[in-house]
Amino acid sequence: MVRRDDGTGTPTPASGTLVYSGNELRAVDTTVTPWTRYRYAVWAEDGAGGYLQPAVTTTTTSVQPVAGLSATGTSATTAALTWTAPTDPGVAAVVVTRIGPLGALHTVYSGTGTTATDSGLLPGYVYSYTAVAQDASGRSGSAGRAVALVTSRTWTTTAASPYAGWPGAMACASSTWCMAVDNTGSYQVMSGTTWSKAVAAFGMSPDPEWEPVISSLTCPAAGRCSAIRSGRVVEFSNGGWRSAGSPSSGWTSLDCPSTTSCIAIRRDGWSTTRVGTTWTAPVRIGTLRGVDWNDVACQAAGRCFAIATGSTTYSSWRGTLAGTAWSTGFLTGYQTGSLTSISCSSSSCLALGERVRVMVSGSTWSVRSLEPSTYIGSTSQVSCATPTLCVALNFDSVERWSGGSVVERSRLSANIGQVRSVSCPRTGGACFAVDDRGRFYRWTPTTHWVLLGTYDQTTGGVGRIGCRTADSCFFVDRNGWLVGWNGATWTRSGKYFTQPATVECSGTGFCIAVDSINKVYRVWSGGAWGASKPMPLAAADLSCASPTLCLAVDEQGRVTRFTGSGWSTPVAALTSQWNDAPRVSCPTGGPCMLLSSNGSYRQYSGSALTATKQLPSTFPALGSLLSCGSPTMCIAVVDSGDWAQWNGSTWTIHPQDFTAYRLGTLACVSAEQCLATYGYSNDDVPVTWTLGGWAAGLPSYPPDGHGRPECVSLETCFMAGTTTVSRSS
Repeated sequence: MVRRDDGTGTPTPASGTLVYSGNELRAVDTTVTPWTRYRYAVWAEDGAGGYLQPAVTTTTTSVQPVAGLSATGTSATTAALTWTAPTDPGVAAVVVTRIGPLGALHTVYSGTGTTATDSGLLPGYVYSYTAVAQDASGRSGSAGRAVALVTSRTWTTTAASPYAGWPGAMACASSTWCMAVDNTGSYQVMSGTTWSKAVAAFGMSPDPEWEPVISSLTCPAAGRCSAIRSGRVVEFSNGGWRSAGSPSSGWTSLDCPSTTSCIAIRRDGWSTTRVGTTWTAPVRIGTLRGVDWNDVACQAAGRCFAIATGSTTYSSWRGTLAGTAWSTGFLTGYQTGSLTSISCSSSSCLALGERVRVMVSGSTWSVRSLEPSTYIGSTSQVSCATPTLCVALNFDSVERWSGGSVVERSRLSANIGQVRSVSCPRTGGACFAVDDRGRFYRWTPTTHWVLLGTYDQTTGGVGRIGCRTADSCFFVDRNGWLVGWNGATWTRSGKYFTQPATVECSGTGFCIAVDSINKVYRVWSGGAWGASKPMPLAAADLSCASPTLCLAVDEQGRVTRFTGSGWSTPVAALTSQWNDAPRVSCPTGGPCMLLSSNGSYRQYSGSALTATKQLPSTFPALGSLLSCGSPTMCIAVVDSGDWAQWNGSTWTIHPQDFTAYRLGTLACVSAEQCLATYGYSNDDVPVTWTLGGWAAGLPSYPPDGHGRPECVSLETCFMAGTTTVSRSS
């Protein structure tokens, strides 16, 4: 027996409204009044007119609960909600609410439908949704089961700027025949005065900008070359590359004084020679142990010389091959310097390295220490035609040596790339050089160094991205080519710079690209890029608050402002004892924040710099990243994971967060969220700062380098890779 009453007094089997009597296990009471509290008592009858102790419960009637609520993330910032419409005629509306970051309650929907879309969410955060029914007077029924979701970014990767070209090795057999192999695996031949088209021959280098596909390229005659590829000897003849059939592997240096004679050595002290087409079994370079053999060169077949350095010291050692036997000996200690490269003409050799010069005349070795006042840096490659004509690479300089002395030092690719290889053939009285941009140079006694032209159109690599909208972005590749995004594909257009450039956009109608090395810039407006114009400083960092307020800073701590028509005269802003550039970040509308590595900071509001202030000493500002999401929110974070937050008037220091440890980039999308990447590891998950908390987000993006994120909105961000760009949605 089930009876209902108003909840006063003690329930009895004879009092209250009879709801049910029978043998079923459930009943529906259809005679209640809405929004009323009732007490129900349930008795079990013993069959003889008696009743057991009742079970009692109370409830308050309302409208029918909403059933079937579900929430599905449709993007990084939106969710789709569905539910079942209540059949209760007293229901006038369904109200859906969510609880988000920091417990904030937000009404998502109110109406009579069964679906809703929630937008404006923060990626990587948990949101909880609840649906309740209301009657016509606005009274809410009981809440149904809450559902939750975690918003996440979906990363789509596009091949944006594949590498092509990037010369890495070159050797000339005469003044009219050279072989060049680029780091994307293609070779080209100069025959006469023109270069052939690129022909694919090898796989691409893992790092085409720096790591050569082949090493120790040597060409004893036109149409005949040998080189080392992945530790094995390969040869070029009859118009193609093939294996030379050398024994074993791991060879690191090679020289061929003629088409029928070659020698190859390994760093661990083994050598093999080729006579005709036959290679000898590997033999030790004498009895010397505990050294690393760096290079080998020959005056003629059976008369070769090798150089080595101590495995644990900078001491230098020699090896001499006479016929088939090696002899070894000590050259100089670490105080004098260490040797890295050797090259021989038919009667002499020149070996160079760090602070030391060694000559071989016939078979006699002579050592001379090079004073810093006359010799700068360390030689990486040397090539000799005669005892009085050798060319060497010394960092950014190309040196000409004669009789053991430097007689000429030139910057062939000053500010525009770097020379990658030099070659002086034993015939012809000329030397050649090629840089990483595919430019070809020749030296003769009458003209000295002359640029002959660009034979290899070198492209590829992704620079810093700037976006006007989600469907219009730009970057400048590693060789100065402009690449644009149209919402579906990346397309390379013109060569707007000679070097990489930084692109920064503000609003939908303005972008600026800055080449810091050559101190030039271009502006995008009115649908096109303008002419190249000079800048007053070499920009180490750049940020724009508007098309008329961009700040650029240099390594001297100076700042200049772009006003919409040009750059202002640089003024001193922030300096540090490390002589590095301050960080600069300009949120939309400004003001801009500048932060030095010693913790000093200033703002620029559009007319002048504020007074210099200092972050609290508890914040280790050295090497900090900086980004501002709004005029009243900036984040600074250092390598250790310590971070600070700006609220518009003061900086607040926060304890170390290991998730923010060793970040490489930081970009604040808004006042609520920032996006960062790990710069010193292979981690491929974006790191987010959301309303005061750091988290490693999922899913991951393809780990192809870690450029600074460029976010058009909370939902759409672009992540620059080495040759690809990942886009979030």
